[in-house]
Amino acid sequence: MGADGGSIPDRRDLVRTKAKSEQTDKTLLRELFLLCALSKKPLSRPVVLDPLGKLYNKDAVLEYYIDKSKYGDGEQICGYLKGLKDLLTLNVTPNPDYTAPSASTTADIPSRAPFVCPLSLREMSGSVPFTALRSCGCVFSDAAIRAIIPNLTRGVGAKANAATSSSKEDIPEEAKPVVANGEKDKTEGVNCPNCGKSFDPTAVNAIIPINPSREVQEVLLDHLLTTRASAKSSKKRKNLDKAAVDVNATGNGNGTGNGTTNSNRASPSSAALEPPSKAARTSSASASPAPSSTNAPSINPINGHGRGIARSVAEKLAEQERKRLKAQEGMSEAVKAMFKPKDGGPKKGGAEEFFGRTFTRYAA
Repeated sequence: MGADGGSIPDRRDLVRTKAKSEQTDKTLLRELFLLCALSKKPLSRPVVLDPLGKLYNKDAVLEYYIDKSKYGDGEQICGYLKGLKDLLTLNVTPNPDYTAPSASTTADIPSRAPFVCPLSLREMSGSVPFTALRSCGCVFSDAAIRAIIPNLTRGVGAKANAATSSSKEDIPEEAKPVVANGEKDKTEGVNCPNCGKSFDPTAVNAIIPINPSREVQEVLLDHLLTTRASAKSSKKRKNLDKAAVDVNATGNGNGTGNGTTNSNRASPSSAALEPPSKAARTSSASASPAPSSTNAPSINPINGHGRGIARSVAEKLAEQERKRLKAQEGMSEAVKAMFKPKDGGPKKGGAEEFFGRTFTRYAA
């Protein structure tokens, strides 16, 4: 083959291989760990973490919620946040070798990371993955915390990590409690290595990865929206149940003391779920008979308000009749024959009616 002006296909031209995941630039990744995602200023305590793993200075977030026009790209960065309740205040360990940049410093990115892992003392600069515990907010390097707590969960983004992993060794497995043979399978809480607060290491939402990959952030965003929707539906369900209980209590209170039974009364659950119009019709149908006509108010022209309504209606009808007669003044007899007379007389027919006439055309 070859030497004929053609091309020799290679293996990569014939075999479709799995695309490699996009690698974040090291400089950009370092900025994510050292700078606030909103104000682009160096991180300083207090530091907060959002559900997607982005780091913020708390004062910058407060300024954004006070005046959202202060940061022009704030809606694109943290538009999914509803308030400070969505943020987790981190318990970070300061780096003893870190020096805060002065105002005269021209460099935007500090040379050293402001925080370190309390277990391994590795700097939180983006070179190694870091994880925050949701229960207490303590921050550790992922390798150090898993060395102490082997059954720590991989979190919500475990599936995304498995999809982007290239080898079986890199595929994370969901954490399971370590139990010996014959012991009862039950999960016990463990204490945080930094603050000592107890938490469940096998819970899916026990940890939040700090500045994960784009695929993991998409999974975390879907989980956040799903959690909000389920919480909203459960709140509505609780309100309906509470309304049903109130209706039931009211019905029992009205039913006691008299000799009648509430057989025609609708069930409280159905009454709470019925639309207002249907509920009104049901209540009106099961109500007591209407009072006699002598006691019921009526709209009568001889009464005050009823007389005004009748007069206004009569004036409108007379005005419409005058407009109709005025419009028919310029009409021909043929056009007038198309309309039925208002006096209630018989409608003309045959040759006298416009539609009943027959026109015969004779050739000249």
